[in-house]
Amino acid sequence: MSRYHFMLIVSAIATLGSLYFSEVRGFIPCPLCWWQRLFMYTTAFYLIITLFRNRPVDALFVRLYVGIGWVVAAYHVVLERLPDGEALCTNGCLIQWVNYFGFLTIPMMSLIAFTLLLILAFYPNKQSA
Repeated sequence: MSRYHFMLIVSAIATLGSLYFSEVRGFIPCPLCWWQRLFMYTTAFYLIITLFRNRPVDALFVRLYVGIGWVVAAYHVVLERLPDGEALCTNGCLIQWVNYFGFLTIPMMSLIAFTLLLILAFYPNKQSA
């Protein structure tokens, strides 16, 4: 299994998790959540199509999408943690639909997923001797 297979697993779990929170639990995604979904869903679908068709993965594309998604997720988490974060995002970005263990909110879950993807995207390839 290559690092891209692990990236597919992480992005698929994150995609299914976001769909569970919105479609099953009925949580309404904010604009920042929609942007994070854009980059996560695109990564998941790209990896599914590319890996199952045995095509080479475009590392630049994957790194770009994962990197931008990470920046949006990090910004969302920072907004959550700021005392006056509501002043910067007035469209429901700071509603904490879940808060597991006192810190694990939906934006934090997204940031963790994007961080794992970013590590895997930049993980060096093994060189054959």
